[in-house]
Amino acid sequence: MSVDRAILLCDVSGSTPLYEQHGDERASKMVHDCVEGMLEIANRRGGEFVRTKGDDVLCLFENADRALIAAKEILDYGTAGSVSVHGGLHYGTVLWRGTELFGGAVNVAARLSGRSKDNEVLLSGTFVEKIAPSQASELRPMGEMTLKGTEVPTEIYALLAPDEDGMTRLVAQPEMLNLKRRATETGAVVTLRFDGKTHTLHEGEEIKIGRSPECTIVIAEPWISRVHATMTVRGGLVEFTDRSAGGCSLTFGSTVDFFIRRQTVALTGEGSIEMAGAAVGTALPRVHFDITAA
Repeated sequence: MSVDRAILLCDVSGSTPLYEQHGDERASKMVHDCVEGMLEIANRRGGEFVRTKGDDVLCLFENADRALIAAKEILDYGTAGSVSVHGGLHYGTVLWRGTELFGGAVNVAARLSGRSKDNEVLLSGTFVEKIAPSQASELRPMGEMTLKGTEVPTEIYALLAPDEDGMTRLVAQPEMLNLKRRATETGAVVTLRFDGKTHTLHEGEEIKIGRSPECTIVIAEPWISRVHATMTVRGGLVEFTDRSAGGCSLTFGSTVDFFIRRQTVALTGEGSIEMAGAAVGTALPRVHFDITAA
């Protein structure tokens, strides 16, 4: 029997180090209690339990909104406890054969979970299309990823647990942060274009981007931070620093290479910077850059 369902796979993060740190008996109880807690939350939100493999939980939901609520509560549960969790959410057709579940949609959820970091759930664009717009306001676009075993890139969104101070903690995917810091002997010149205007950045200079009138590039949107980001050139190295609560997506070519929040990365070549932080579906302002040798 085949049915369309929201698929939630949540996993205990770093269970192996737990055993090394706490010993077999205590670590086993910590993992067991965490799995039981995830199961209780999923069941309370209408999830249909499929299986567990020791430190993960696979559940199906008829309603995608309920699946997202369950994922949020599971992240909160992990953050409040002593064990972190991560997971994946996808929507698609699943096939039941007796008590076993099959289908490519299950594999997508598993691969999203495998790519997620501690206190993070990655969601496919297919899943996000199934939820109410109000539910999507807490999600952050992560661009496209080509998941293992697939040829077509998948649009990805991230749901993250709040930090202790209440701020959303956005974690960039390490495999995407593949830029090398390259200083050149001749230095670098950056040309920035936004809203029909061009700005040039030379060695030793800094440009601020944000909603404050004091910024070089002003983006007058309420969800943009006063100083959302800065860019500097030092010793031929172009450094871009996100200083916002919403983060930025950096694009080289036609696809998003990675997402950062309150991090500094080195830029090379040409591309664009998309200021994130708005609700899903909102057009995000994009600043284009071109870096050349001085």
